[in-house]
Amino acid sequence: MEREKRNPSKMFLRFAIGVPFGAIAICIFAFGNISLFLLVTISAVLALREFWRVTGVDHPGSKFPISYLGYIASVLLLYGSWAFPTGSFTVLLAFMLPVFFISQLVAKARGAKEFLKEVATVFLGVIYIGGLLSFIFKLRHLQIIHVDAGTLEFSRTVFNTEGMIHLTIYPVLAGWGCDFAALFAGKYFGRSKLVPTISPKKTLMGLWGGMIGSAITVIIYSYSIGLVGQVEIWELILFGVMVAAISQLGDLSVSALKREAQMKDAGKLLGAHGGMLDRIDGFLFALPATYLFFLYVLG
Repeated sequence: MEREKRNPSKMFLRFAIGVPFGAIAICIFAFGNISLFLLVTISAVLALREFWRVTGVDHPGSKFPISYLGYIASVLLLYGSWAFPTGSFTVLLAFMLPVFFISQLVAKARGAKEFLKEVATVFLGVIYIGGLLSFIFKLRHLQIIHVDAGTLEFSRTVFNTEGMIHLTIYPVLAGWGCDFAALFAGKYFGRSKLVPTISPKKTLMGLWGGMIGSAITVIIYSYSIGLVGQVEIWELILFGVMVAAISQLGDLSVSALKREAQMKDAGKLLGAHGGMLDRIDGFLFALPATYLFFLYVLG
């Protein structure tokens, strides 16, 4: 297979698709409420569809496969996190697990070949995609609480208007900074492979470059909105490095799933970018890390 870096047309297509899509997403993350819920929910459903495909639990011929219950549980989880961001939804998950078991018992009685794998995989998909994406609403709520309490202030005018939610933008910008720097460092300086058995194209220099790029992006954005001073620079650098490393672990996790399933991409929805799961794999891991970081530094 020809390496992507030797195919300029494919690289151009990735940017042509990614830049407008990313700009729209940033605007919704920054200012959206209902639109944010809709964007996240649609993305979750699309990513789940690809996750079922990769893991082999989607059965289009069935009247009501267990994966349908996974969609319902994920949407309910995201709705609850959006409408009640301070609530705990372990009760919902505890309720859904017996429902999954009962549904698969019925399918097993009708001749389904697998039981435990399908229940475990669908439940994992709900927590992995629906659960991790729900942290976007927790981030939004965290900023609103601190701004209203006067413990957080965005004083500068660059990239800052009233009602703009900055905390939800951090995992996006940190991920973009990581991806761009990792691509550059891996292309021009990468020699040692990071984990060749999982992702042959990733290099150790790409990892280091991604962490540096993420940290720089975080610092620049923090200065532009007046966050530096309220949060120490060394904490922001540590955050950028941490999010980059965690994002790449998320990328590698999906790569391992695709390699096991002998697939190049989880889907073809976004053309040269692959599927939705291919686009948000690192973002999924970055979200809870971002929430925990700001929960800690903001007190």
